[in-house]
Amino acid sequence: MSTRESLLDVTARLYAEHGWRGTTTRRIAEAAGVNEVTIFRQFGSKEALLLEAIHATSSDTPVSPLPAEPRLLRAELTAWALAQHASISARRGVMRSCLAELDERPELAPTLCEGGVAAFADGTRYLTVARTAGLIGTRGSIEAAMVMLMNAVFMDAMTRDIMPPHHPLTVPEVIEMFVDLILRALGAPEST
Repeated sequence: MSTRESLLDVTARLYAEHGWRGTTTRRIAEAAGVNEVTIFRQFGSKEALLLEAIHATSSDTPVSPLPAEPRLLRAELTAWALAQHASISARRGVMRSCLAELDERPELAPTLCEGGVAAFADGTRYLTVARTAGLIGTRGSIEAAMVMLMNAVFMDAMTRDIMPPHHPLTVPEVIEMFVDLILRALGAPEST
């Protein structure tokens, strides 16, 4: 791993633990085993380093898109939602810090929301194709269904580790239930 990659990795980890103010260049340098001058040579400023580390962490776990042509709605949506959950879970420390600091640092919003926006567009496209193909009913808002699914997956991924008593089901069990609810709401037959 290069010095630059190491600094990005360490900075993202420290940011998740300590937030913007607590992630000092001294703390980063010590954790990465370099001197502070190296940080400024590589990135120019603490702000540039933090923004790049947050962006790299937010975009380093892309989720494969849903198929172009829906075939097995329940299985395809469940696998996709499980992958979304895993991606969010892997980044939840950085995401929590970003959410806590959005009022002070609104420039973090595009990076924080990038994956969710892409996932929403992919899921909406997929369900629209499914509706056109007659795999789901003609009633019910696809956009509302995707908002519900994405919010449910996001909240489960973000809170599962800090609220275990409120998550008695396994991740696969709860994802299957979320997918089942939105497919029922959209009028999908049980066999899809």
